Amino acid sequence: MSKEILDPLYGFIEVGGQEVPLLDSLEFQRLRHIKQLGLTYLVFPAAQHSRFEHALGVFYLSDRLLKTLGVIKDRRQEQIIRIAGLLHDIGHPPFSHTTEVLLPDRKNHEDFTARVILETKIYELLRKNFGFSHEEVEFLVRITTGKTENKEEEFLSSFITGQFGADRMDYLRRDAYFCGVSYGFFEYNRLLNTLSVEDTDYGKGIVVDEGGLSALESFLLGRYFMYSQVYFHKVVRILNLHLLDFIKKLALYEGMENLETYMSHNDSTLISRLFSDKEFSEDRERIFGRKHFREVFSSEDKESFEEAKTQLLSRFEPSLLKFDEVFKKPYDDTILVRSKKGVLLRIEEVSAIVKSLKPIRIYSIYAESSIKEEVCSLLRL
Repeated sequence: MSKEILDPLYGFIEVGGQEVPLLDSLEFQRLRHIKQLGLTYLVFPAAQHSRFEHALGVFYLSDRLLKTLGVIKDRRQEQIIRIAGLLHDIGHPPFSHTTEVLLPDRKNHEDFTARVILETKIYELLRKNFGFSHEEVEFLVRITTGKTENKEEEFLSSFITGQFGADRMDYLRRDAYFCGVSYGFFEYNRLLNTLSVEDTDYGKGIVVDEGGLSALESFLLGRYFMYSQVYFHKVVRILNLHLLDFIKKLALYEGMENLETYMSHNDSTLISRLFSDKEFSEDRERIFGRKHFREVFSSEDKESFEEAKTQLLSRFEPSLLKFDEVFKKPYDDTILVRSKKGVLLRIEEVSAIVKSLKPIRIYSIYAESSIKEEVCSLLRL
């Protein structure tokens, strides 16, 4: 029996009867307890949304993309892409991307997503409810994680992971909505309706009709400002650094080859440890008691950052300082726009706005509150 789930962005999202058991599985329900933006809610209080509702949004938009573009004629492939959207984040660690850097052996959440699909009840449900062969499940994993084997799989994966993929479209709109900012809102219906699939010099891919240029510009600008103003917000960044210090003390990811152990952790289990163990009282105060380090330096210039870093480390204990570097390009892949004359052009050739966007580079230094004034005075000299 199908279900309708009310979503603040898209209204009722219908989940088919075959797909409902995936939703009801403990592996998928775990996503309710992993916040989409980690500790960002300590800066933007309403950012309480989880990977669970994001996964539903990606599921919905994957279906919209499939129906709008209408290029996937194989019903089996279409079904796999829908489910890939639903399961794309099922292997996320606690606090989402924040703690991903600590996963063992340079693993990432895609590696664990693959394992969850192949090694848990999810695999049994895919085989039983959908009649997928083992090879089809492996194909689904490649589409879900973007770790494809050929150009055709790369194209199919782009419905989820691509520049205009369902994942990116949903997280921008959803994060903006719950953070209470307008940056991530763009005319997604207009953008969807001006997308098409064409063979290009880069292979088969999704291109944008020039009629959707303003929606495309809004989409790219929204992403740009969401990174510069929300994801890279100075307080969000330092809280994440304090969180990583706490998790390092826990040695949380040692022995995480055991998937059952990995899946037993979520935001709540870690916060419980933070509040229940006296040995983490300082970490608790840093993160939840607003006693985090304060920003004393911020620049786009790496050389001045390195000079300030060297200067401060010669005067203060390293434990009293935090150094942070972030970088993000305005867009990751070549974006093609079909002109009114039917010519395919790169986005920077048709949009002065997009051409003017520069990579976001922020080099920051944070100091313990007790030495903030001294550090600021030193840096002003």
